Amino acid sequence: MDARQAIAEAIRADGPIRFDRFMDLALYGPGGFYVRPPVGAEGGFVTSPHIHPVFGELLARAIGDLHERLGSPRPLEVTEVGAGDGTLARQLLQRLRTRDVTYRVVERSPGARATLAELDGILVDERIAERQHVILAHELLDNLPFRWFRGTNGGPREVHVDLEGDRFVERLLDPEPDGPTALPTGEESVIPAGAFAFVDEVAARLDHPGYALLIDYGGVGEPGGPVHGYAAHRVVGELLDRPGGTDITIGVDFELMQGRAEAAGLIAFPSVTQRYALTSLGFDRWMREELRRQAELLDRGQGLDAVRSWSGRSRATLLVDPTALGRHRWLLLATPGADAPAWV
Repeated sequence: MDARQAIAEAIRADGPIRFDRFMDLALYGPGGFYVRPPVGAEGGFVTSPHIHPVFGELLARAIGDLHERLGSPRPLEVTEVGAGDGTLARQLLQRLRTRDVTYRVVERSPGARATLAELDGILVDERIAERQHVILAHELLDNLPFRWFRGTNGGPREVHVDLEGDRFVERLLDPEPDGPTALPTGEESVIPAGAFAFVDEVAARLDHPGYALLIDYGGVGEPGGPVHGYAAHRVVGELLDRPGGTDITIGVDFELMQGRAEAAGLIAFPSVTQRYALTSLGFDRWMREELRRQAELLDRGQGLDAVRSWSGRSRATLLVDPTALGRHRWLLLATPGADAPAWV
């Protein structure tokens, strides 16, 4: 069964389904977009660790800092949720190899878990294990199912998906009681139901003390962009045409995530931009060292290696560029009593 068939069967059985259910089936159900990792140059999009391995190097430095703040437990229990093709896991394991670390990755789909199981040095789970010291989610929250609302002359309506012949179409139906009570005509809003559930699970699975680091794109007090699709490295306007072949996403409202974490009993330190976090962790120092290495390569007549060094530095600047990946945000959560590191 593919995603289209699974969604059609759900509609035939229950009538129009809420958008978050459609999204869950389209992304994580049979034949869904995330059944096989879609990241990387040959996939639907690339993420920070694919741009340059210095991202993993500096993130490993952050995890090492958290390890020490936790009292250097042995082993350090680390879980990465939504590990994709394992690129970030490989980078972190290489940089954390001097520490006693148990590294777990969590993916919902059997296909993604099978791909990750081929990597050495990691444990693959379907759910977050208990008593984790550090939980990491990189570009996960924006892909968790959300409810979608639209303002009309008759008040707020919730987006559902129906079947019309062999086409999926939107139906605007009365929202359930927990939906918005007012929404200006033409405006849209979402309830990040999947992200809320994830934060609740993190709070339940962290050890005491423990930290969770959530890295994603979005804003503070607003989601940071409209609901949209993404495939083959470009934005897709129509969300219902190719379930299973198109990512569905919206920027994360980090203020909402902070509030949910605090309601679950966690400390939520104010989110910071990726530019701020990586700079605090030594990005500028790394750049200066790479520039020095490039000059040495030129002095030794190794021009091709010097060009590669320059190219790598150029790519790496995207990680801190405020118009590119540098505008992503890092939100650090902690159990009560844990303190904040300097990089947040």
